[in-house]
Formats: sequence, structure tokens, C-alpha cells
Amino acid sequence: MKPFLYLAARLGISLPSASLTWLTSLFVFNAEFWEASLLGLGGGIIPFYTMKFFQNRSLLRSYGLTRQEYKYIHENLKEAQKKISRLQGKQFQIRSLSAMRQLNDMIKFSRRIFSIVKKDPKRFYASEQFFFYHLDSAVELTDKYTMLVTQPVKNKEVLSSLEETRKTLHELNSSLEEDLMKVLSNDIDTLRIELDMAKKSIEQKS
Repeated sequence: MKPFLYLAARLGISLPSASLTWLTSLFVFNAEFWEASLLGLGGGIIPFYTMKFFQNRSLLRSYGLTRQEYKYIHENLKEAQKKISRLQGKQFQIRSLSAMRQLNDMIKFSRRIFSIVKKDPKRFYASEQFFFYHLDSAVELTDKYTMLVTQPVKNKEVLSSLEETRKTLHELNSSLEEDLMKVLSNDIDTLRIELDMAKKSIEQKS
């Protein structure tokens, strides 16, 4: 939400500034049309990028991250988004109801972790296993499962592989749930402290 508000603020300043510079150059200083247009463009670009610089610095401070850290996390988020989209694309290729439930849970956990880290990038470091191992495993296993399901031949070997993959998907879901709990651990600890304080306050009043 912050980046969108920052962009709106930049446009809210730079567009009027560009228009005012253009009008002033053209009608007050009697500049040529092309000169006024160039000056107007500069009058918009300079405040736009000046504000962007200070907004980005403010944003990084609020996240408690360096520019390099934020860029690194942002790149990993972009990759994760592509992988989650791949998982979502497999939903209609799975025929087994139990496997479909597992995939839906997998997508739900993945999207929740992704949205939390996108909102608070510093939590990326509490979810590195998800981004570097578990999400990749989820994509690979789902690809394998859908490939086996679409095979015209369903011999014992294929059926055994399908069952083994279903079991592994179930185990992976447990790992994704643990990843989500790690990302939420600070919130849970804070909630416990607040609840303890509330209980003590109630006990003192009674």
C-alpha cells in the first residue's frame, strides 16, 4: 500500500509542477513552445525523482533494511510469485479429491506467507526455508504428480509413484504450515504478552 501512496504523492506534486513550469515559461517568460515544453518536463521530473529518493529512504528505514537487502528480498518475492502462479495453474489438472485439497492448502499457505513477507519484507529471513526449499519442492512435486496423472498407462509402478507423491505432498504441507508459523511467531509472541498483561490487569482490578 505504501508504494502506491508514495507514487500518488509524487504524481500529485510533479504533474502540477510540470504544468506550472510550462505555463510560466510560455506566457510569463515568452519562451518558445519547445523550450517551454522541455522546461515543463524538467519541472515535473526533478520533483518526481527527488521525492522518490526520499520516499525510498523512508520506506527502507521503516522496514529496517538496507537498499541491497530490500532489492534481494524483492527479487526473491518476484520469483516466488511466479512459482505460486505455477501451482495455481495445476489446480484443474488434478483429478484426485484428496490431492486437490492438498494442493489448495499448499497454495493457501504459500500465498499467505508471500503476502506477509511482501507487507513486511524483514520477515523474509524467518521464511528462507519456504522461499529456497519448500516452495521449489511444492512446484516440482506438483509437476510430477500432474505428469503421472495424465499418463494413459496406469500400471502398478505409476500408481505406486502417485501414492508416494501424494504422501510427500501431505508431508510438505506440514512443512509449509510450520513456515507460516515461523513468519507469524513475532505476532503470536506479542499477542501472548498482551494477553498476559490483560489478565494481570483484570486480576489486579478484581
